[in-house]
Amino acid sequence: MATLHNYLMLVVEKLVNTGKYTVDRFEGEQAVLLFREDESIQVLKNKTELPADVSEGDILYLQFNEDGELVSSKVLKEETTKAREEVRDLLSKLKNKE
Repeated sequence: MATLHNYLMLVVEKLVNTGKYTVDRFEGEQAVLLFREDESIQVLKNKTELPADVSEGDILYLQFNEDGELVSSKVLKEETTKAREEVRDLLSKLKNKE
C-alpha cells in the first residue's frame, strides 16, 4: 500500500501548480504541503528544498517548472501571521462559548 501511495504522490506532484501552500506537518525530513486552493491536494517536499526558517503552519509561495520540480520557494510572512491571528481569534470565540 505504501508503494501505491508513493506512486500517487508522484503523479499528483507532477500535476501541481505554482501557487500558495500551507505547511501542514513534517514527517521526518519531508514536509507535507497542502495546496491552498484545494487542501485535499498534498505535496511532499524534502525540508532542504524549502526556506531554512520554515515551520508548521507557514504559508509558502512555491514555483514549479513544467516537470513538477520546485524552482523557488518563499515564506509569505504577512499571510502566515494573518492566518494565525484568524485561527487564534476563532479558537478564542469557541472557548468563550463554553
